[in-house]
Amino acid sequence: MKTLYKQYIVVTLAVIVVSITMSMLLIGQIYQSQIRPNTDAKNYEVAQEVKNIITTMPRDSYEAYFESVAKLGYQIAVANQSGNVSMYGNNFNKIELNDDMLNIIGTDNDYHGIQEYQGSSLFMDHFANDIQNTVGVAFSFNNENYAFFIRPANATLFSEMHLLLVSFIIITAVVILLTMILLARQLVRPLKQLQEATEQIAQEDYDIYLQIDRNDELGQLATQFQKMANRLAENDQIKKDFINNVSHDFQSPLLNIQGYANVLKDAENTEEERVQYLEIIEQETKRLSALTKQLLLLSSLDQKNLPIEKKRYSLDKQLKERLFSKRWKLDDKQMELVYELEPIEVFADEQLFEQVWDNLLSNAIRYSEDKGKIIVTCNKKDDAIIVVIQDYGIGIPEEALEKVKERFYRVDPSRSSQSSGLGLAIVTEIVKRHEGQFNIESKLGKGTKVEIILPN
Repeated sequence: MKTLYKQYIVVTLAVIVVSITMSMLLIGQIYQSQIRPNTDAKNYEVAQEVKNIITTMPRDSYEAYFESVAKLGYQIAVANQSGNVSMYGNNFNKIELNDDMLNIIGTDNDYHGIQEYQGSSLFMDHFANDIQNTVGVAFSFNNENYAFFIRPANATLFSEMHLLLVSFIIITAVVILLTMILLARQLVRPLKQLQEATEQIAQEDYDIYLQIDRNDELGQLATQFQKMANRLAENDQIKKDFINNVSHDFQSPLLNIQGYANVLKDAENTEEERVQYLEIIEQETKRLSALTKQLLLLSSLDQKNLPIEKKRYSLDKQLKERLFSKRWKLDDKQMELVYELEPIEVFADEQLFEQVWDNLLSNAIRYSEDKGKIIVTCNKKDDAIIVVIQDYGIGIPEEALEKVKERFYRVDPSRSSQSSGLGLAIVTEIVKRHEGQFNIESKLGKGTKVEIILPN
């Protein structure tokens, strides 16, 4: 498997190689079109000046003059008609004269080898230490024909500034390569941690702690991934708790039904006892049915396959009907009910919102003390319909406010027999499907206020 780190290094090296190659091609074109002709012309001027001087000096002096010119940073080769060559300054690595060089001896022609030389490749011809890579002029001395060939020595061409420039380029390339490798490691390390964390989550192990402290996109990704892992761990625990609670919720009425069914088999039961036992069985059956319906409803809302049958109906009338259906519970706890319902029509699924009001009102009654008070209001404001249900009961702890809308969550597990932990989750999903808002405010020991906001 190709790791990201290896791919990054390979791409980096490829970019460097391609960049160097393209740079060399470009430099080669500039050298061929501009630098080479200029260099040839400059060296030709030097050769003409040397020729003008040596033709006026005695025989025994021109060799000394060639030596002095060579010390100024030039390589010089003097050839006679026989092809014998004398060197001044640094020797050429290649000293083979071509026909063009020999043919200028005894003529007025010149040799422009720097401009025409074809050696290795591109601009490296500039440094070729070959006698053919020179400029040549013919001259006569004591009735003998000669030609001398001259070029700057490589030591002159490759000056201290050139050395500094080349060193700078090499060091820069090395630093860039090392920096890219370091950056690649810094990039791959957090990705490796995220990969391992992903594999850990795939094994349903959510105990994850990412040691990624960055202020870039990877740091944000790590932060969100950590939040996701923590949330998955919470959901997993909630799911386990829910399974335990639901198992208990199912088991308790089933055991009661089984127990009282066995008791009914006893022929010694009076008619009054038989009716009482049958009523208990009926209550437990209804309890099971309600729990099953809630589970099926939430599952349908989850899968988005529950059809929403919206229609325009009277919201205030629906709320009144729900309030009156709870009247016996209010009377049983001697609770005061205050409501102020503005006549309002809403475009929504009537049956689903019956579930909403039923759950919210049931919670308000369930978690209120005897002789408590519930206030229900419904009004229209701007482009919104607002329904508020407020009780003055036990309230919700602040740390639980963000969780009560989650499915299976119970603020007080010890009171699980009073609630399945699904009611507010169902309300949340129904309101969301109607593009509304569901807000909860609560203070422990002082009561809870829930607010449903629907588009008008």
